[in-house]
Amino acid sequence: MARRPKPKLVDLRKMDLSYEDDLRQKIVLLDFKTAILTLDTAIYKNGEFVENREMVYAHLPKKLKSLLNKFF
Repeated sequence: MARRPKPKLVDLRKMDLSYEDDLRQKIVLLDFKTAILTLDTAIYKNGEFVENREMVYAHLPKKLKSLLNKFF
């Protein structure tokens, strides 16, 4: 039985994954690049959009990592 290839880019917008960091910013996960283990995120502070930022998979909380492990 052949294995299905893993996607190189996973759209996380539909999963509605987010967390709050130490600076009380809400970080929303947008895309997961499985080849290089980075995520595109949107940063919100007080409900207002601040910026889009790329972050490394290793910096995620453990609960979110466990949800993303199935993609690679």
